[in-house]
Amino acid sequence: MPPIVSIFFGTTIYFNGIFNMNKAKDILLYIKRDCNYYTNRPENKILQYYKSQGRRITRFYASYMYVTLLMYLTLPTISLVTNFIAPSNHSQEKSFLFELDYGVDKYRYFYYIIVHSYLGTAMIANLIASCDTTYMLYAQHAYALFAIVSYQLKTLQILHTSSLINVRNNNSFGQYKNIDLLLTEEKEIYRKLFICIKEHQNAIKYSNLLESLFTKSILVQLLFNVLCLSITGVETVMKVGNISDVMRFGSFTVSQAVHVFFLCLPGQRLVNHSEQVYTAACEVTWYMLPKSSHNLYKFLLARSLKPSKITAFKMAPMTMETFLAIIRLTMSYFTVLLSTT
Repeated sequence: MPPIVSIFFGTTIYFNGIFNMNKAKDILLYIKRDCNYYTNRPENKILQYYKSQGRRITRFYASYMYVTLLMYLTLPTISLVTNFIAPSNHSQEKSFLFELDYGVDKYRYFYYIIVHSYLGTAMIANLIASCDTTYMLYAQHAYALFAIVSYQLKTLQILHTSSLINVRNNNSFGQYKNIDLLLTEEKEIYRKLFICIKEHQNAIKYSNLLESLFTKSILVQLLFNVLCLSITGVETVMKVGNISDVMRFGSFTVSQAVHVFFLCLPGQRLVNHSEQVYTAACEVTWYMLPKSSHNLYKFLLARSLKPSKITAFKMAPMTMETFLAIIRLTMSYFTVLLSTT
């Protein structure tokens, strides 16, 4: 990774955490409160499912990032190691991790410079991986909240906890649709619908807080990812013939594309989960609800029409369409840069 880009990435992420420390604290308090609230309720299984899913996703992402980092750091040292183990009479040019200028004779202070560049690159990559996995884990809780609201709408007319059905068995909900309700049951459905609206509002507030925490840093990361993808793509093509450099810059180019994908994926999943609330609301047998619940139902239906989103500074929603647009833009810049070299 070029040093100027590494420094800018690290600085952006660092200052985003500093200036939004209160928002990060509020998100953690949200998660703690929700976990305590759902502890002894059937919805806790949904929270646990998304929690375990988040662990798997972040482990995969972190593993991929560190393997790519190891490849990027290791390949330039192969010639040094082989020369140390089996010295040759022919002097080999010492290769640096990237082009740099410390204002001193870089070959005289080669080992000091190489250690500094390796440690700096590893620290920046670790910072990026840590912040990205935090972003994904925070987003997982938002998915869980919307999934809980969808589940509550599907089980709106199931009044006894012992009768609740496995959330994955959607076809079984039909047996509870055509039933006659007593007055006490109508009141219970009204109460459940009111709670459902409150929890939907809670999910929306959490999503807005999540979006405000990362919206600025995501925009900066997208802009520099486009720049890095274009430059490293050209660098990879120019290094054809040198297997070590092609593997190094090629793996870095792929990792940048993966990074953009994992920036857009949480936003797409958030849109999908918030839209599922509208789908679940449409599937409610509203004509079987007590008349006192109709106004509440219409309020929920109208609000669920607008999906929650994560945006890059309110300019671009983080969706798969945005990811494809970024890849197309990067390929355009890559073609232009390649034609001028």
